[in-house]
Amino acid sequence: MLNLTDTVQANNSNTSTLRPLGFSGILDTIFSLYRKHFRLFLGIIAVDFCGYLVMYVLARLLPNFPLKSLLTDLVGMPFGLVSMGGIIVTTATVYLGKHIRSLNALKQALYRFWQMLACHLPWNLVFGTPRIGMVALLFMIFTNTELITPALFTITLLAAVPFSIYLPIDLWYLIPSFPASVMIDRTWVRFIPLALAPFAIYFTVRWLFAAVVVLLEGSLIRRAFARSNALTRGRWWRIWGTLISLSVLSFAIQHIVVTTIGFILMLTKVMGETTSMDILKWMVRYSFESSNPLFFMIMWWINRIIGFFIFPIWIIGITLLYFDLRIRKEEFDLKMQVNSTTAMPTLIQGHGT
Repeated sequence: MLNLTDTVQANNSNTSTLRPLGFSGILDTIFSLYRKHFRLFLGIIAVDFCGYLVMYVLARLLPNFPLKSLLTDLVGMPFGLVSMGGIIVTTATVYLGKHIRSLNALKQALYRFWQMLACHLPWNLVFGTPRIGMVALLFMIFTNTELITPALFTITLLAAVPFSIYLPIDLWYLIPSFPASVMIDRTWVRFIPLALAPFAIYFTVRWLFAAVVVLLEGSLIRRAFARSNALTRGRWWRIWGTLISLSVLSFAIQHIVVTTIGFILMLTKVMGETTSMDILKWMVRYSFESSNPLFFMIMWWINRIIGFFIFPIWIIGITLLYFDLRIRKEEFDLKMQVNSTTAMPTLIQGHGT
């Protein structure tokens, strides 16, 4: 077992000493690590992209049936989850001044896949619940013209933005599997997620680091949730604010980049006659329009590709926030176990493990 601070100093890490980070410090470190180790992260992102290509091909080849979306999502889920784990492992490794290859990070995530899945599913459920409620409310606004007001639409749309980040497992695909009669005749069912949103948001923060703990501390599932609860205790509002800020930042960067590309395509008339209204429609609906299907298809693919590059931002941020909490709570008393074959920290032992 090596002292974390001594190890970082000995390896001339990007952070010569581990110290608490404010939000601006976390942002600086996120973009610093991402920029300096871009190729390393790119190799991990490629796995997620390959998974999406598999999902896309299956969606085109398989005949339509009620659970088609759920099936394709389950096929692509392991790629996204392993990619997320690889980003966590890579961030922890380079932040501590070690070196690692993309393949080794992915192998470590794959080794802990089932434990990480068991931790990520409950967190995905609580994080996705408010978004499902917001989408249901937007659906009600669209289908009931008397409810449509610019103010209500804008407020609902903005409220859904923090919950619109990419997740390796997207529970939104479970919604089409509900009976149509329930979704139409019992409109109150749509508002259940909104009623549960306060509880979901609370546990979103409390369980935020469970998957990180499983990967970096090697904890069992139950212990990982207890550990996450201990780390977040007394700092709920700060963690929630950081998570929302990272989510909004990721969302904003993605949409600014994609919208800019859309306006460039419009001005250069590469895909025929397109207007600003076409771009606005795409930004709101994310769907194809018969007026210019080629434009909307290309915009859809551009959005997906940019999303893969944005994905690591909030994963890196959550990993750095985990270290920040440990430094604040445990006063630099962090320990890590060095893997003799890869010379990288495979476990970062916490108190009580």
